[in-house]
Amino acid sequence: MITLSYGVDKPQSGDRGAVYFPALEDGLQYLNDHAHDGITGAPIPATNVVPVTQSVLAANWVAYVDGIYRQALTVPNGKLFSAVSVSFKGATDFQTYLLGTEASTLYAYYVYVNDPTLSFTATYRS
Repeated sequence: MITLSYGVDKPQSGDRGAVYFPALEDGLQYLNDHAHDGITGAPIPATNVVPVTQSVLAANWVAYVDGIYRQALTVPNGKLFSAVSVSFKGATDFQTYLLGTEASTLYAYYVYVNDPTLSFTATYRS
């Protein structure tokens, strides 16, 4: 049996059931329990993580107060609003700063602007 870099045993030629099956059991438990944190498994590079995006359309702005408009959004994939970082990009693909965001529930929030003709893309990272 060869022990690999994160503690998983790899059978060699000639390993029999008494050696192989406990190693198989340990390997399956490892697959179930590991995290890609660099300790229990190889880390996942940030460049391999695809962000989740959502369209914030100009047609959905609602007048709020004194020339301020807001739009209600729900965080995708059932994530908590407090557990994600959200950024906004306009048509030019540069980050855009809005007037603000405000949680409305655990999973939803309002975004505020002063120009209701703008559309954005919200990008979520957790």
